[in-house]
Amino acid sequence: MLDQIVGLEATSGAELVVTVAVRSGHYRHADYLVGALLSLAALLFYLFYPDPLFDDVAVMLIIASFGVGTILGASLSPLRRVFVSRKQMDEEVRKAAHSKFVEQGISRTRDRTGILVYVSLFEQRVEVVPDIGIPVQDLGERWASGTKALDISAKNGFAAFAQALAAMGPMLTEAVPRAPDDINELPDDMVQA
Repeated sequence: MLDQIVGLEATSGAELVVTVAVRSGHYRHADYLVGALLSLAALLFYLFYPDPLFDDVAVMLIIASFGVGTILGASLSPLRRVFVSRKQMDEEVRKAAHSKFVEQGISRTRDRTGILVYVSLFEQRVEVVPDIGIPVQDLGERWASGTKALDISAKNGFAAFAQALAAMGPMLTEAVPRAPDDINELPDDMVQA
């Protein structure tokens, strides 16, 4: 990954920072929903099981099943992902990316050419946040397709992500040419969020 970042910065005036987060939101409601569904299943089992069950034990099992379901929801990312809407995940990633852009000081470059590439593993999303020195409006469809390729690559592994990142190099070289006195103002290695 370092090679792609250094290569991109060597030919353009853009300052690229790649930040990787385990997840962007908490999604506790999804965990509680899994717990409620497991608790409901235990209640239905109690109500419709043909043989008599002990009432005291059944109540405790129904309550315990909520806790077990909540722990399962929190522990199993694929299960949690089923109960969180795509819209909510997109919004959480967007908020977290803009927050990291400010926290990491990406806007403090001399020519305001910083770009945050925020990768959120749980949501399997990439959000690209450019500073005002990157002429996104002039790049138009090329910028949109490049950022979309980065977003899609989040589901396809590290090699696909590195390839999509490298593919943005020529576009950034054309849009933000490297100045003779350009210096590296931001760290080149990936940042863990």
